[in-house]
Amino acid sequence: MKMHVSVVIPALNEEKTVAEVVEGALRFADEVIVVDDGSTDRTAELARRAGARVVRHRRRMGVYRAFKTGFKLARGDVVVTMGADGQHDPADVPRLLEPIRAGRADLVLGVRQEIPHFSERFIRALVNLLVPCSDASTGMIAIRKALLAQMPLRGDCPCGTFVLEAYGLGARIAEVPIVVKPRRYGRRRVKTRHVRQTFYVLFDMGAAVVKRLLMRMGHRS
Repeated sequence: MKMHVSVVIPALNEEKTVAEVVEGALRFADEVIVVDDGSTDRTAELARRAGARVVRHRRRMGVYRAFKTGFKLARGDVVVTMGADGQHDPADVPRLLEPIRAGRADLVLGVRQEIPHFSERFIRALVNLLVPCSDASTGMIAIRKALLAQMPLRGDCPCGTFVLEAYGLGARIAEVPIVVKPRRYGRRRVKTRHVRQTFYVLFDMGAAVVKRLLMRMGHRS
């Protein structure tokens, strides 16, 4: 059975790169959804011309809200996420999909060569207390839509909580290496939201433990 793939791309003022990213992603997906998070440039127009389905937030709502908007619109059996700034290589999409196609995973994390920010490394350390994970803050993942539909998607960003929510539902989690290129235009945004995100991670750690225990009790009865 053919597996239909949706790629979801949040974008904020990425007119210089979004068309190239969309065209690259369409080589490996049935649809590409760009969520324009309140851009003031031609991001939406250029993404649409490149072949993406485009939805616009009237004002900036943040990358996680953009992801959630895209997840609701996605029609594929599997959803892949990536950035609009050209740092993620669309050629990595097949590598992310392979463990799901082979029936070995429900969520696949694209592991970066390095974790640049201390806050991301700290969140990874917390997640590893419960789930072995090399990169809990990656922006490039592949996930079964059926699993995604069950996840509450708490927090200010997917960092840490995305993995924990999937784990709490009994998901099989795999990892593959990805290439992350330097940003060609603009600056990388500082992740100040990670301070509050840490509390969501701690909450989801507790929730995941409870869910896994209940699942085991259900299997035994």
